[in-house]
Amino acid sequence: MRKNYILTLLFAFTMMKASAQPTTAATVPPVRSASNVISAFSGAYTDLTGTDWYPNWGQATQYAQITVAGDAVKKYSNLNYQGVQFASAINASTMTNLHIDIWSSDCSKFDVYPIVPGQPEQAYTINVTPSSWNEVNIPLSSYTIPLNNIIQFKFVSNTPSSGTTVYLDNIYFWTAATLPTITGFTVPTPKLVTDAPFTLTQPTSNSTGAFTYSSSNTNVATVLGNVVTMVGVGTTTISANQAAAGIYSAGTTSSTLVVNYTPPTSGAVAPTLAPSAVISLFSDAYTNKPVDTWSTGWDQADVADVVIAGNNVKLYTNTNFAGIEFTGANSINATAMNFYHVNIWTPNQSPIRVKLVDFGADNSFGGGDDKESIEYQLTPQPTQNGWNSYFIPFSSFTGLTTRANLSQMLFIGSGTTFYVDNIYFSMSALPVSISNFSAVKNGNTVNINWSTSSEINNKGFGIERSKDGINFTQIQFVNANGNSTVNKNYTAIDKSPVKGMNYYRLLQVDNDGKQSYSSVASVKFATNDGMGISFYPNPVKSKLTVQLDNISTNAASLTLVNIEGKVVKSTLLNQQNTNTIVSFDVASISRGVYYLVFKDGQNTKSSKVIVE
Repeated sequence: MRKNYILTLLFAFTMMKASAQPTTAATVPPVRSASNVISAFSGAYTDLTGTDWYPNWGQATQYAQITVAGDAVKKYSNLNYQGVQFASAINASTMTNLHIDIWSSDCSKFDVYPIVPGQPEQAYTINVTPSSWNEVNIPLSSYTIPLNNIIQFKFVSNTPSSGTTVYLDNIYFWTAATLPTITGFTVPTPKLVTDAPFTLTQPTSNSTGAFTYSSSNTNVATVLGNVVTMVGVGTTTISANQAAAGIYSAGTTSSTLVVNYTPPTSGAVAPTLAPSAVISLFSDAYTNKPVDTWSTGWDQADVADVVIAGNNVKLYTNTNFAGIEFTGANSINATAMNFYHVNIWTPNQSPIRVKLVDFGADNSFGGGDDKESIEYQLTPQPTQNGWNSYFIPFSSFTGLTTRANLSQMLFIGSGTTFYVDNIYFSMSALPVSISNFSAVKNGNTVNINWSTSSEINNKGFGIERSKDGINFTQIQFVNANGNSTVNKNYTAIDKSPVKGMNYYRLLQVDNDGKQSYSSVASVKFATNDGMGISFYPNPVKSKLTVQLDNISTNAASLTLVNIEGKVVKSTLLNQQNTNTIVSFDVASISRGVYYLVFKDGQNTKSSKVIVE
């Protein structure tokens, strides 16, 4: 029994020794240009074809190709020596290293011989750390044989001299890529933002790699192909980037482009609103309220006071966000005001946003009652090199639900340069006071109505329509009365509204070119989704609004049913209900899933509605 026990232990030890092999793959080699590597065996590169990894040299070694963690690996067991025969001679004279990954639990020294006909065999000995992947780069300078005619490898187990098992991967010659020499790359500088685009001249290089070009600051200049376009004031790095080719790696060179601008030579048009209708922060036309600072310590902007044609103006540069504060006793009660106004002049092709902050009833920062608007982007985007006038309704400053203690204002840009003037709050927008602006569906058209209580120097009104409430297009222009001190009523008709939401606003234009916008009104026409109706909101809490499209019969109906098929709301329809609105009050019904069913003659369509 004892003898059998010992034999069992010996057998188990032999099996444990035989089963020792790597469980993880060797490290993936780095990406290299094809001209900088000659691969005998590696999944990372294109291998030589026709290589014999087990030629008959009378060796005792056994050979297999196995997979370790998804990676192909050469396995040599019972190793004393092993040859590798190439289909044709390798010229490795331009290479600097021979790379081999080796794993073994029992071979501590491993000799590598590149074989050249007629030359003595020379070995490089690798000291193997057991049971882990050894990443070895053999300097080819270790061999004194010529390297332009390598026909074979010979691998030898040095310690012990035989019977060991080794695993090999990533066997390849390689050399470090050579950086290309790139010269002669310049850009004409400085440029003006108003200058025409210019074409880059390709630099000189000892590599044949293709060039591409880029700009580090696209708010200053953009690059399309090899053409540079100035879009804003500032500094940017224009880079010439060369792709790898042959023995050369990718390379780059760069040059600095400075873009300047010609400052404005005239000021903004002076405002003409009555002082009693204005609370001014900055304008030569009014008495200004005190401002603590026009650039806080926490902002990212530079501000300077400049004079343009005798008019005081604020100049902001390097503006990511500029903080203006008028706090405490200087806070502003703008509850009687309806508009925020600012004049902007900028040489940049970049958007500018405005934010307002109210410190709440305690008139101090924090305390849980502060209200701040989301950032309002000036619309349309300011034109370059000209004064832009913006009258922004307070309703456009989403989130600003109180304005009895306005204390902060922010200008937000992207490293932007701009001039500002005539910053004030007002009761009305311009000498033209627009009231009762509305847009009402009338069959398949929309009636647009508005009134004015007074008009001074009024040229007319552009009627603008939008699908998204952001991008507006003028669809009509209505001439005005010019000057008036009595109520005037105006009407226009949009004969071709789009399916879905239609947003409308008025662009009021003075004879001197001054402009302002009205508030926005909207009308929705049901989309043609195959139901003949559309509805919103969904989910719904209180009132479900249904927009009807064309109704073809006088025996149509609209019904809201629960998941058990029970009718909870219903209304009869006829052809006169085409393009009208029907509302269902759902506030009193139980939360859950319902179905809105529309019947029109033989056709029945339904859609899921969620009541919250």
